[in-house]
Amino acid sequence: MMIPIAKPNFIETRAVENPARAIVRSKERVLATLVSMSLALCAWAQGGEPLTLQEAVALALRNNRAVQISARSVDKTRNALREARSNANFTIQGNATYTRFDRVAEARFGPQPVRIGNIENRTARITLTQVVDISGIIRTAIRAANLTLTVSELEFERTRNDTILQVVQAYQGVARADEFVRVADEALRNAQERLRIIRAQVDAGVAAQFDLLRAETAVAQAEQAVLNARNQRELAAAALNNLLGRDLSAPVQVAKPERLPEPELPPLETLTQQAYQNRPELIAAQRGIELAQVGIVSARRSLLPNIVLTGQADFNLNTSAFNPRRETYTGVAVLSVPIWDGGVARAREAQARDDLEIAQLRLKQAQEGVALEVRQAYLSLQDAQKRLEVARKGLEQATEALRLARVRFEAGVSPQLEISDAELAFTQAQTNLVNAQFDYLDAYAALLRAIGAIDEQYTRL
Repeated sequence: MMIPIAKPNFIETRAVENPARAIVRSKERVLATLVSMSLALCAWAQGGEPLTLQEAVALALRNNRAVQISARSVDKTRNALREARSNANFTIQGNATYTRFDRVAEARFGPQPVRIGNIENRTARITLTQVVDISGIIRTAIRAANLTLTVSELEFERTRNDTILQVVQAYQGVARADEFVRVADEALRNAQERLRIIRAQVDAGVAAQFDLLRAETAVAQAEQAVLNARNQRELAAAALNNLLGRDLSAPVQVAKPERLPEPELPPLETLTQQAYQNRPELIAAQRGIELAQVGIVSARRSLLPNIVLTGQADFNLNTSAFNPRRETYTGVAVLSVPIWDGGVARAREAQARDDLEIAQLRLKQAQEGVALEVRQAYLSLQDAQKRLEVARKGLEQATEALRLARVRFEAGVSPQLEISDAELAFTQAQTNLVNAQFDYLDAYAALLRAIGAIDEQYTRL
């Protein structure tokens, strides 16, 4: 059962401006638009198109080292299955022998000695061997190899799911960092505008030099915040590149999410049952129990008899009077019946029973872990929803407070401290909303991972 998704737009996080500065701001917006267009044209010319989330996931599934290692492990277990199946086939072996004696043996029949054999002997042999699996031990080994391959494939699926979640969160981490850079840039522009007004007031003799010093300090702090935000953005981009298997310094442009998912969450019990059905870890644990049961059967069958059929063709390449046959054909059937193995089979069966108990405990452990993971993701998403609502209201209030403080400050009826606090509160409200939005997206992706639906969701965007 998939969580239904509806996608409302992101809330814009811009301050409300008063009419007195509309003309100045409009000129700034025109200039900013021209700069943005120029940067966009440069990025387009350099092939810097934004990387979509779907493209990032697809790139990681091709290049990520963990995914590649897991895929090679699947290939290895698939070849092990081929080996197990080959044990049921007949084998053909050929060998050739060259022997040279120091002297030839002689026998006397009367006065004249007679050579027995040749000083050099050359022989060739072809042997065909077929094991008759009357005990079923080969069939049991094939079944065990099949189960091992299934477990390996499920492990590969788990690695895919983990990688997709990491890529989604890293991708959204870059988008979050971009938003923090935008917020820091806006805070810097607000501080610079306040510094411009304070300078004009100081020149007019209506503001103290201390006010100018405070405004300059605020600009310096805002510049430092911008540098820190840009550094964090570089680190987020490097983390995403690492997951994508690219050079850490490769440029990264991501598309900002335009909408937030608003799923109608089913009850927690329903999601837990969905996770029990879909999570590859649980299916692998169930297959582990079957594999342990096959191990018990294999240990028991090692005490059963087995038959090996052998056909052999010998070729004598230099015949002699006492060995005139050039070709000899032999057929052999060997029945082996274990009588006493010193207790090895019993010890193996005991180990297999221990493996069965361990596999059963691992299944219970996996079920408990998945249930806890689903509960944590479910509650985290609900918490993120509530924090998102609070952050939106907080930004609305901070925007209005900044608008009023700006009007009063420009009218000269309020101190700098009031607008400074309002700008700080506005920046913090923007930061809170950005964090709430991306925490919500991360929690949503974690819930999809917890119920085993993340692969379907993020590989078909």
